[in-house]
Amino acid sequence: MLRTLFVLAIAAVGFIYAFQGALYGLLFYLWIAYFRPEQWVWDADLVASLNLSYVVGVCALVATIFSRTRWQLNLRVALLALFLGHTFLSTMLGLHPGYAWPFWVEFLKTAVVSYLIVVLVTDAANLRLVLLIIALSLGLEAAKQGWAEIVLHPGSPNLNPLPMLGDNNGVAVGMLMLVPVLTALAATARTKYERLFHQFLALGVLYRGIVTYSRGGFLACGALALYYLIRSPKRLPALAGLLVGALVILPVLPDAFWERMGTIRPPELETTAGATATGDETSALGRLHFWSVAVSMADDKPLLGVGFNSFNKAYDRYDDRNGEFGAGRSVHSAWFGLLAELGYPGLLLFLSQFVLAFRSCWRARAAARLGPEHAHLRHYAFAIEAGLIAFAVGGTFLPVQYMEMVWHFFAVAIALDIIARSALAAADANRRMIAARHARVSPVIAVAS
Repeated sequence: MLRTLFVLAIAAVGFIYAFQGALYGLLFYLWIAYFRPEQWVWDADLVASLNLSYVVGVCALVATIFSRTRWQLNLRVALLALFLGHTFLSTMLGLHPGYAWPFWVEFLKTAVVSYLIVVLVTDAANLRLVLLIIALSLGLEAAKQGWAEIVLHPGSPNLNPLPMLGDNNGVAVGMLMLVPVLTALAATARTKYERLFHQFLALGVLYRGIVTYSRGGFLACGALALYYLIRSPKRLPALAGLLVGALVILPVLPDAFWERMGTIRPPELETTAGATATGDETSALGRLHFWSVAVSMADDKPLLGVGFNSFNKAYDRYDDRNGEFGAGRSVHSAWFGLLAELGYPGLLLFLSQFVLAFRSCWRARAAARLGPEHAHLRHYAFAIEAGLIAFAVGGTFLPVQYMEMVWHFFAVAIALDIIARSALAAADANRRMIAARHARVSPVIAVAS
């Protein structure tokens, strides 16, 4: 009962602020989306019946419409709208429109909120606020579990799902995407205690991701560590941070963890090791078969695919192994899932968002060099890049292509790009003004001479 009252109190405060501005409504929605209060309270049915995410999402949208906010339209936004339209066509013209429709409605909400992030995050302070809400809403509970496991049950697997992310594999990817956000918040903290707080959370979240015993998550963790070493502007502090994390986490991981990670092997080695593909969804042979089925789907329906989020439903129709790996199987890959469900255009549209997000981060780094007041943009750019790297590696083995978190990362990247462009344009205008002033003064000096 106390939990329910606590959540209802937060909701009441959230609504009060939401009516004061569209940005507050967006932040309230993000808290609901990442924290999922209906899953945290004991009286879940009561909170779930309130449909907080839909109500708050509509409030934020209406507030944005009636505000003086400048609507954004650029290449990235156009591609986002095009992807949404493509998913709608895939839903309606796919093999199982009735099955796909509820999933598409959820994705529509994700797309709308992503656009609201682009529109409402107009400066670096707002961007940091969005990242802070995401990090704390998802990271506080995750870090608590992580540190509790380190102290009470070091090395034990934590297979608890999270409503925002799904099973242990989704949790691993989400946690590893969150770690760079927390380190960016630490790097831009105003006080030493705030910085230590975010670093403490980052280590707990990292451990929470590792002890999911997800092999895809383990590979994503390795990619994330390598990216930190290669791309960090201050490699010695980055190396020191990685060493601290390794000294805290690695000694408590048991042999069972390393034995499971040791099963990551090419299919030919798996065959020689005696692994069987039948009924083993995690085997390399099984994944390769599911991916080949995805290619068959795309070849059969190259423009729209078999339907939004419909690989499982269409699997039996395209399975050329007559159920050897089971029925209604998952594609086990975001990339092949996009290809099968949305066809080649859908995959290309998604990849364009991914590539342009890195382009936005490059521009933010250029803006960060303008002066100390823009230096924080570099940290946010690094967080987005590192998070997307974790998604790219972990998503290779998990169908997380429609996960709300990755689309919010894309939206933050677009907002960051707009902020960086504004800073660069202002700096360029200032240089032009100084040059023009110098050009007007020079002839006077010459005449006086």
